[in-house]
Amino acid sequence: MKYISFYFLIFILSAANQHDPPWISSSDSSNADLKENYLLDFNRFISSVDELVDQTRSTASFDTLSAYIAQCRFYFKRIEFIFDYYETEFAYLYVNGGPLPKLHKESAEIDIIPPNGLQALDELTASTDTTTAKQNILRIAHELQNSIKLIESSHRHNHLGDKQFIEALRSGIIRLYTLGLTGFDTPGSSNSIIESIYSLEAMQDALTIFINGRGIEERKYARRLIKLYGDAIKTLQNATFESLDRLDLLTESINPIYAGLAKLSEELGLPSSQFKYHAQNYKSKNLFAEDFINTNYFSQFTYLPLDNSRSIALGKLLFNDPILSKNLNMSCASCHDASKAFTDNLPKSFTNQVNIFTQRNSPTLIDAGYSSKYFWDMREFDLERQVGHVISDSLEFDQSYEVIVERLDQSEAYYDLFLEIYEGTAKKVVNSRSIANAIAAYVNSLKSFNSQFDRYVLGKTVHIQEDVRRGFNLFMGKANCGTCHFAPVFNGSVPPFYTDAESEVLGVTTSMSTEFPLVLDKDLGRSANGLTGDAHPHFDHSFKTVTVRNSELSFPYMHNGAINTLDEVITFYNNGGGAGMGLEIDNQTLAPDSLHLSDHEMNDIKAFLHSLTDTSGLTRPVVELPNFEGQPYWNKRTIEVIID
Repeated sequence: MKYISFYFLIFILSAANQHDPPWISSSDSSNADLKENYLLDFNRFISSVDELVDQTRSTASFDTLSAYIAQCRFYFKRIEFIFDYYETEFAYLYVNGGPLPKLHKESAEIDIIPPNGLQALDELTASTDTTTAKQNILRIAHELQNSIKLIESSHRHNHLGDKQFIEALRSGIIRLYTLGLTGFDTPGSSNSIIESIYSLEAMQDALTIFINGRGIEERKYARRLIKLYGDAIKTLQNATFESLDRLDLLTESINPIYAGLAKLSEELGLPSSQFKYHAQNYKSKNLFAEDFINTNYFSQFTYLPLDNSRSIALGKLLFNDPILSKNLNMSCASCHDASKAFTDNLPKSFTNQVNIFTQRNSPTLIDAGYSSKYFWDMREFDLERQVGHVISDSLEFDQSYEVIVERLDQSEAYYDLFLEIYEGTAKKVVNSRSIANAIAAYVNSLKSFNSQFDRYVLGKTVHIQEDVRRGFNLFMGKANCGTCHFAPVFNGSVPPFYTDAESEVLGVTTSMSTEFPLVLDKDLGRSANGLTGDAHPHFDHSFKTVTVRNSELSFPYMHNGAINTLDEVITFYNNGGGAGMGLEIDNQTLAPDSLHLSDHEMNDIKAFLHSLTDTSGLTRPVVELPNFEGQPYWNKRTIEVIID
């Protein structure tokens, strides 16, 4: 019944959302040809699914079924940039989400949705047990047919305005690069290159219709934009999955297309605000710009916006101050040291008790704001509330907000700072929300998009070492790193909208040392985080996919600090994780097969990871704070703060 009720809910919501936006440009009426072209491809996709279902009911061979699956996927790739833009959640859950059990992120009441859709079908084409695979193809193809029928009518009535179309194109090019060309979308076949060609051709065709309909086809920027798509198509036509230079494609095609679409929007005088609200910032013009992902999206319900410079300055003071802890012997910086890329370089962190350590490793806080879930077990949904866990934890600050408020109130200097920033927000300016907000604002400000690699992609430098280039291409290709560590943050925030975060079951062991037996770490991670929606066996031993930016400095690695060096990390993945090394793990999301990386290739990947090191901007001018002399808990000292 839960499946039926959810489908019904999706149908009602889709129907309810079919209305024109508050603004429609005068040229929107000329999109009739554009929509007609799209619906033609949409109909072809539906027919291809119907044909697949018919074949599954016949005596067709496994190879024949695989060919029909490929056909379905090719037709879907022609509509994906628009379909995924309008039906994002439905597409993820029922049409083209990863071939894993799924949760509806808005409701914990819905049962786990088993693997389904086009990616599950693609994975089955690589099966060696063809008899069982054919049975599963029959089931999944029929489910896909029903799903499409459910959404078909409402989807046809979506309003395709100028703004929506250009936004869909921009998201589509990001999706193609980060999910299509990495192999994320093709877990079984080797069709990622040809599928990406289908996507590019569809976007180029649609853009040509759009531009011609406005009579701007002779304008230089419009011609260049169409040519950029053609150049990208030619690049893919002359490449294989392993030979493709993804870095060259990024700088020569992907980023220029993304920027060119922004220019097209500006030239047409379209509103600068986004029509579809999500984490991607459409004002940005480069995938690797610091503002490409808008961290304000993840903090939209905070006490005050986290980009307030005075809140950041106050947060930095609190972050470094032991006044927050019960015994005045710990601060946030105790486990997140700025000089160590905001880690402590320990397998597990010290606590407030002698010779007792925390359960897990302290990950870097740099770029932590680019996510929708926090802690290794993903138990929290915003940076403000994360602060409360540390404060109340008996092994960490072991403190209450009430006592912290009392302490801060006794400091005239602190009180004045809170008053300046939070006056008018509550009767008491020093309160749990304002304290958490200030610390969250500081953490959110820790960003690192000025690395050697970023500077090259942004065009600030003209050369990059060849081992870095090779390493990036391996990371985004053969090594499969980019299928979990998504560009540009290289964490688990899922493109193209970056509104959800992924966790993975890697089969992390207690140690990588040959001196100890190979044993799976007992920490259950996400399934034991206390959230009803995560209390499922497929989340056993599942942990947040953290960024690999600054990984050169954030050793040791994994949730338990069991891996000491990047060489060992790369070897662990090359071996297929715990399952690939012989452990029995039913739900490992990392493929257990060896990646067959050579020593030379593994060194190239490490060179790329080193090129992501960036601690610039994390230190600020040193100034002397207001005089705390005579205040309880304080000694007069100099601390770094951020200056307006």
